[in-house]
Amino acid sequence: RTGEITALQGGRDYGQSQLNRALARRQPGSVFKPFVYAAAFDDAVDGGGPVVTPATTVVDEPTTFQFDGKEYTPNNYGEQFHGTVTLREALTRSLNVATVKVAEMVGYRRVVQVARQMGLDPNIQATPAVALGAYEMTPVEVAACYTIFANGGTRAEPLYIRSVVSAGGTVLERSAPRTRPALDPRVAYLVNSVLQDV
Repeated sequence: RTGEITALQGGRDYGQSQLNRALARRQPGSVFKPFVYAAAFDDAVDGGGPVVTPATTVVDEPTTFQFDGKEYTPNNYGEQFHGTVTLREALTRSLNVATVKVAEMVGYRRVVQVARQMGLDPNIQATPAVALGAYEMTPVEVAACYTIFANGGTRAEPLYIRSVVSAGGTVLERSAPRTRPALDPRVAYLVNSVLQDV
């Protein structure tokens, strides 16, 4: 709730590699998928798009998506497809094709808009690949956005240091938790509910 980081592990051995993996940019992959579903559920709350709930269905089957004059053909893990599935099942099973269909349904731009509203990297692009976490961000950045689901729509900014105290006990610097509303609480509840099924 406060955003305070309990522990941060950047690597196994600083002598071998000084790369801090917790702060290095990388593709988040499937951990991005809840933001796609948040965008879909949020559209239903806002009234700006189709009414999409965890019970809404999509067809999980081999699909080629057309975008900007190019083809995009994602695959599911193990090349297994499940036919008609609810969005709850699609996120629970982390189905790639179904997730891209959800992103297409609500609009790739809307997915990016909600992701940015939640505090993710502004360089995310509105393409089919966004649904599968193709754009780089840091693990700490993603973790900060997951606080939104855990906190009923409120984002807690990462807090690395609570205070700096001198050897004599004088507080030299103090950091206070910073939070802000980032998502409708009802949407956060739905995403959190689905994530618990995992």
